[in-house]
Amino acid sequence: MSVEESGSELDMEEQDEEQQIDYEEDEEESSSEEEDEDSTGGFSAGIYGPTEVNDTVFEELHMGPDCAEEVRELWSCFLLGAESREVAGEAIYAALFDAAPSLQSLFKTPRAVMAMRFMNGLNQIICSVTDPKALKVIVETLGFQHLDLEVTVPRVVIFRDAIVDLLSVEMGDRFTKRARDGFSTLLNYVGGAYIYVRVKFSERLKIIATSWATANNKQVGGNDEAGENKDLEDGNSGEREDDAHAAAANSPKSQKSRGWSSFRGSKPKAAQESALLSGKETVSDFRNTAVPKTFPGMFMFNAAVMGFSGQGWMNEILASWDTVVSNVSNSYRLQEECDVLSLRLSKYRGNINLSQYKAVMLASLRSLCKDWGTAHEVAWSWLWENVERMLKALMGKPAVQEAALVKMMSSLDSSAQDTIRREVYSKFFALAPAGQDFFKQSTTRLHFIADKLVAMTLDMYKEPKRMVEDISALGLRHVGYGIPTDLFGPFVTACVQVVRALADDELAEEAFRWSLGLISRILVRVINEGSTIVMKAINANSGKQLRKAVGCAPRGKRALWMLNVQVGTQSISPFMWAIETGSLDAAKAMIIDLLTIRADRDRYYYGMDILFERHSDMIRRLSLDAPALLPTLLNGLVWRSRTTENGQRRVNYYVKHLLVDAEGDLVWGRVAYRTFLLGKVWFLFTLIVFITSQSVLNRLQKSESWDDEIASSSSLSSSSSGDLPLEIRVAIFMCRCFIYIFSLGQHTFSHARWIIHDLRNKDLVHVGCISIPAYLLNWQDCASLVLIITLACMLCIEPILHCLSHSAENLFTEHCEEGENLLFVYSIFSTLAMLIYFILLTDLAVFSTRVSAFVLVAGRVLVEVGLFLFGLIFVALAFACAISALEQDDPDFAGIP
Repeated sequence: MSVEESGSELDMEEQDEEQQIDYEEDEEESSSEEEDEDSTGGFSAGIYGPTEVNDTVFEELHMGPDCAEEVRELWSCFLLGAESREVAGEAIYAALFDAAPSLQSLFKTPRAVMAMRFMNGLNQIICSVTDPKALKVIVETLGFQHLDLEVTVPRVVIFRDAIVDLLSVEMGDRFTKRARDGFSTLLNYVGGAYIYVRVKFSERLKIIATSWATANNKQVGGNDEAGENKDLEDGNSGEREDDAHAAAANSPKSQKSRGWSSFRGSKPKAAQESALLSGKETVSDFRNTAVPKTFPGMFMFNAAVMGFSGQGWMNEILASWDTVVSNVSNSYRLQEECDVLSLRLSKYRGNINLSQYKAVMLASLRSLCKDWGTAHEVAWSWLWENVERMLKALMGKPAVQEAALVKMMSSLDSSAQDTIRREVYSKFFALAPAGQDFFKQSTTRLHFIADKLVAMTLDMYKEPKRMVEDISALGLRHVGYGIPTDLFGPFVTACVQVVRALADDELAEEAFRWSLGLISRILVRVINEGSTIVMKAINANSGKQLRKAVGCAPRGKRALWMLNVQVGTQSISPFMWAIETGSLDAAKAMIIDLLTIRADRDRYYYGMDILFERHSDMIRRLSLDAPALLPTLLNGLVWRSRTTENGQRRVNYYVKHLLVDAEGDLVWGRVAYRTFLLGKVWFLFTLIVFITSQSVLNRLQKSESWDDEIASSSSLSSSSSGDLPLEIRVAIFMCRCFIYIFSLGQHTFSHARWIIHDLRNKDLVHVGCISIPAYLLNWQDCASLVLIITLACMLCIEPILHCLSHSAENLFTEHCEEGENLLFVYSIFSTLAMLIYFILLTDLAVFSTRVSAFVLVAGRVLVEVGLFLFGLIFVALAFACAISALEQDDPDFAGIP
C-alpha cells in the first residue's frame, strides 16, 4: 500500500457540504472539546473512542499530542525489536489469523506479500497520527483500496484486538493504558472509515469500473493481466505456439494496442489520430469501416461527428484517460497523472475547452454501454468534474514556470553550478545520514548525477512524455539497486534548499520544486510497484529468500515473477538484473526453479520456453557475465526419468532454443551451413571433374586439322586411327588421376576411420548372419562405400594404364589391344559411379525447403513404386504359369511363356 494524497477531493458535493457544516460546528465547540480531551484520553469527544467503531461519520481524528507521541514511540520500539519489517509483518499476519481463521478467505494474496502490506499500511497510518488531515487522506485512500472486501464492525473489532494483544505481549510494561487506548481508537477510526467509504463511494466507483470495462471489451479487476500470465505459462504444456499468440493478445500492452492503437502505431487508428490533429477527416475513414467497439475508436468517431476533429488536445487526454479511470480510487496516482497531463496539454497551441471532452466522452460511453442510466451519468460526470478541477488548477502554469526555470538555469555560472553539486549532497547527508551508504561513487559521478537531476527538472517541462518513460526506466533500475524510498524526500528537500539559496526568482524556485517533486513521485511509485519480494531477494543475493519468495507465486505466474517486472511501458527482468549485479546465488536459484518441471493434475509447468523467449541471448549473456551458471542451465535442459527399463532410463534433451531462435536455425544458419557448404562444394567439384573425364572429353569430335594430322601420320597403328589428340588425352588422364587420388582417397580414408571407430566400440549390427559397422545403416554412407568399390574397380581396369606399356607413341591412349578388351567393362563401372555421384548430390536439397519436400515425397513414392512393380511381376508370373498349364491351341500362348 502506498501513501495517497488528496483523496477527499473525490467526495460527493453533498458530503462536502455536510462535512463543512460539521467543521464549523466543531470550531464553535472547540473550547468544550479541549475540556473533554482531558477526560477522554485526548480524542475527538463524542466521535471516536477506544471501545466503539463509528461507521456513520468520517472526520479527522484529533488525538492528544501526548497520546499520539506515545503511540508513535511504542510503534517504533516494536519495529526496532523485530529483526526486520518482514518479520514484524509476519507476526501481525499470524496474530490476526490465529485470532480469526475465518478471515483468511478475504485475503487471496500470498502470505509473504500480504504480511508486508499489513506492515506498510499500519506504518503509514501510525506515522501520520499527529497530522489529522494527512491521516484522513491516507485512511480514505486505503478505504478505496478495500472496496472489494466486506469490512464489518465485528471484523474490525477482531482486527483491532489481535493487533493490540500482540503489542501488549511484545512490549510488556511499556504498553500503558494510554497507549492501548490510543491504538484502539486509531484502529477503530480506520475500520469505521473503511466501512463508511465502502458504503458511500463504492457504488459510483463500481459503476465507473464496470462501464469502463464494458466500453473497452475487457474484464473487471485486472483479470486480463492474469489471463496473460496464465496463457504464457500454459504454453509449457505442449501448446507453446498457440499460447504464445494468446499471450500476445492478452498482454496489457497488446490489449492497449487493440483499443488504444491510435497512440501505439496501428495504421488505421494512427491515420484517424493524424486526422484529428490536423483537422482533416476523410469520408473513407468512416464510410467503409465497422462501428467502433472500444472507447478510443468510438471517441474519435464522435469527435469527428460533433465537429471536434481538429481539437488535437483531446488526443492527449484520451491517451491518459485509461490510466485516470483505472486509478480513480488512487488519489496519489490520479494527481500524478493529472500533473503529467497538464504538462502535455501545455504544449498544445490553441484554446482548450475541457467541457468539449466531457461531451464527447459521455456520448461515446452512452453508445458502448447498453445498460447506461442515470447512475452512470452521475458517476462519470462526478469523475470528470474532479479531473477537470485538477487540470484547471494547473492550466497556464507550466509555460510560465518553464520560462522562469530556463531563465534561472541560464543565469547560473560555473561557480553556482559547482555550489549546487557540492551542497546538494552535504545537505542531503545531513538530513539523511543513511543516504551515504547508497552514494559510494566517485565525486565526478556524483557531480554528474546532480547535473543530470537539474537538467531533468527542465526537460520535464519541455518533453513530459519522453521524460515519464525515462524516469520509469530509471525507477526500475533503482529497484535493482535496493534504494529505500524514504530517502527521496530528504534528497528533494536538500535540492530545493540549495536552489532557494541561489535563486532570486520565487517563481523559478517554485517551478524547480514542483518539477522535482513530480519526478520524485514518479520514481517512488515505480520503485514501490517494482519492489517485489523477488527483487528484494536478489538485492540480498540469497537463494533461500528467493525460493521463499517465488513459493508464494501461483504456478501460472511463477516464471513471470522471476522474468518480468513491468511498470507502465517499462519493464525489467529480475533474472537478468541478478546476473548484471553479480547476485549469482539468486540467479542460480532462479535457473533451477525455472527449469524444474512441475505438475498440476493434467498440466505441466516448465519455464524453458518463457526463459528463452524473454532472453533469446541467454547463452551468450551467461558466457560473458556468469560462465559459472552455464552448467546449471544446461543441466536444467535435461530431464531424466526416475524409472528404468531393461537397465536404461529415458532422457529428454530440451535443446530447441539452443538450435533455433526467432530468426531461424542457429546450428544450420550460423555453424553447420558453412561447413556443409564447403564440403558439398568440394564434392560438386569432384563430380564436375568426373563428368569431364568420363562424359565430355572422350566424346569430343576431331577437328579437320586433327584429321589431317592423323591421316598424314604413317606411324600410327590401325587400332589408334580413331584416337583423340594428345592434348585431350592428357586432360582425360589428369582428370582421372584427380578422381582416383582425391575422391577415392578421401572417401577411403573416411570410411577406414569410421570402420575402425565402430570396431573399437563394438558398434556392429547384424544383417542376416553378417555383422557390419553401424554407420553403414545410413544409406548415404552405404552409397559412399559402393562408390569407393566402384572407383577401385575402375582403377584396376583403367584402359589408359593397361595401354601405357603398349602405346609408347600414342601416350595416354585407351585404344590398344588390352584397352579395347576392358573398355566396355570399364564403361559399366563408370556409369554406375556416375549414378552414385548424382544420388549423393541430393544432399544439396537442404538449401531449399521446397526441393527438400519434393525429395522426401519422391523417396516415399519410390518405395510404393517398387511394391507396385513387385505386385505386377507377381501377377504376370502367376498368369504365365496358369496359361502354360492350360491346354489350348492359341499360337500366341504356344510354348513356355
